[in-house]
Amino acid sequence: MKDRNQFIQYIAIVLICIINLGTLWYCAPLTENLSYLGNTLHHPVYLIIWASSAAAYFFWYTMKLMQALRYTSSLGKFCLGVVCIIMIISVCLPYDPMQYPQLSKWHTRLAMWSTIGYVLLFFHFLFDTFKKDYRFFRKAFPKYFTLVVFDSLLFLLNGGVSTLLEISFTIGMSLFLSYLLHENVPSK
Repeated sequence: MKDRNQFIQYIAIVLICIINLGTLWYCAPLTENLSYLGNTLHHPVYLIIWASSAAAYFFWYTMKLMQALRYTSSLGKFCLGVVCIIMIISVCLPYDPMQYPQLSKWHTRLAMWSTIGYVLLFFHFLFDTFKKDYRFFRKAFPKYFTLVVFDSLLFLLNGGVSTLLEISFTIGMSLFLSYLLHENVPSK
């Protein structure tokens, strides 16, 4: 059963990498973001597939990690579900400030809030594990902090969200969750 779950997870990571790297075919990594793909280039289905696959992976494997490390906060688990759903909703809203100014604002707000919410929730989860499994915390926290700082620098140096930032966070977080589940979680 464990081998089957690992195989499914590896297939999911490969699909996430293909979907994310496929966006580079359409978007310049530093000058555009993925909203450009969905709204300007008229590939909204690709954008929805990208967001849905990332949000589903984040939800499923973060929840598995929470269960494995006995994370008991029902509010934290609820918030995880909410931010992952908002990630998908945000890309369903059009981003065209000239034609849909209010929807464009909500597209941006929801995308930013859901990502920031996920990042903060994962920090909360890591600090909660500090009390239960210091060895896990000591291995996981520096790597996660590095991922967040790297993506924050991409945001600051580019002056906003870029395709490179979006795909690096999605692929980086997916690989990080896989690493945590297979290398660091004590067996039950």
